[in-house]
Amino acid sequence: MKHLLCLLLTFACCLPTDAQRYRYSTNFSFSKSNFCDTIPIMIEDDQIYINIDVNRRLLRFNLDTGSSQGTLVGTEGLGKWRELGNVVSRDANGRMDTVKVIQMPPFRIGNLVVNDYIATILPHPPIKGHYTGTIGFDFIHKGLCVKIDALRHQLIISDRRSAFDDEPGYALRYKLKWFVPHLLISPFIRHADESLLDLGSQQLYTMNKESFDRHAYKSKQVNAQVEGFTKGSLAIGSYGTEQHDEVAFLHLDRLKWGDFSFNDVRAVTTQGTSRIGAKILRYGNLIIDPFRRQIIFQPHNDSNSVTVANRQFGVAFIPREGKPVVGLIFPKCEAYLNGMRQGDTIIRIDNQPINDFRQFVNFPFAEGRRYTFFLISADGQEKQVSVER
Repeated sequence: MKHLLCLLLTFACCLPTDAQRYRYSTNFSFSKSNFCDTIPIMIEDDQIYINIDVNRRLLRFNLDTGSSQGTLVGTEGLGKWRELGNVVSRDANGRMDTVKVIQMPPFRIGNLVVNDYIATILPHPPIKGHYTGTIGFDFIHKGLCVKIDALRHQLIISDRRSAFDDEPGYALRYKLKWFVPHLLISPFIRHADESLLDLGSQQLYTMNKESFDRHAYKSKQVNAQVEGFTKGSLAIGSYGTEQHDEVAFLHLDRLKWGDFSFNDVRAVTTQGTSRIGAKILRYGNLIIDPFRRQIIFQPHNDSNSVTVANRQFGVAFIPREGKPVVGLIFPKCEAYLNGMRQGDTIIRIDNQPINDFRQFVNFPFAEGRRYTFFLISADGQEKQVSVER
């Protein structure tokens, strides 16, 4: 039985709450008006990366619609920037921290120069991926219609309200909550779930556990789409790992985006907000229109449905004292059946020692290959577990 051994890293949105000296603002400016530009993008692990030019130096940024504003993992290479103060920020797991806010120097994205863009400094560098920072939803909310075409690896941006008026697709209106876009998605018949469009998150769909509980209480057909429950820690946000709690493993008959259906979808619940993640771009393009506050999904197959048939989530690894530890494991997955348990610490994979969590996250796993994990259990016992990736 082949189950995906995967790592759910939810680098969640940086959402301003009670600011100390700074509050959310879109007072930055663009160098052009009445324009349309096509920008090349890179797609890695379903994430969108864009090269921006700062002081004639190319820096790699992630496009993250789940972040209200830009973020930086440091200021190296930026040149001159201006400190604006601090803000109390929280990630999508509800964890909070006080972070520094700066005004970036002018930077070029495509043919557009962005002046006075605001970014918060993250306390820790990204666990996976090599990039300088993120461009948040404020870049779009400022007044840019955006089309993300992952097949052609391009991002089309325009400040014209009618830029994509003739484009077909399935439109959903969104509302801003904490300055990021939330849509009504239907995971169950006659049930709607308010979900964040979070392209900084990988999974196609992740459901808030409290929202799931409300739906399950009302309907037997909801409970019929549960594959199992367990307790553990799953998502890693900007400011830490979510608390130990119950997680439901879902096998949805369909996930509805308006009149479009994603069929045969496996998902899990999380303590954070429900999210539609970047894997949606495997199945279609997205157009975000801030003027009408709507998001249009354009399926690649020109149909009103697609079969996802993804494998169920298997194992979540979290950092504990800098080491990779099993934070959550699905009792029906191959890793569990072969002896892996919650609380196990990875010390080696095949012949390569694993000294810290970052080294584990960047291990060059290959699909379809079998690996031997050398582990130390919570009670100090050494063991080996063979798992196919």
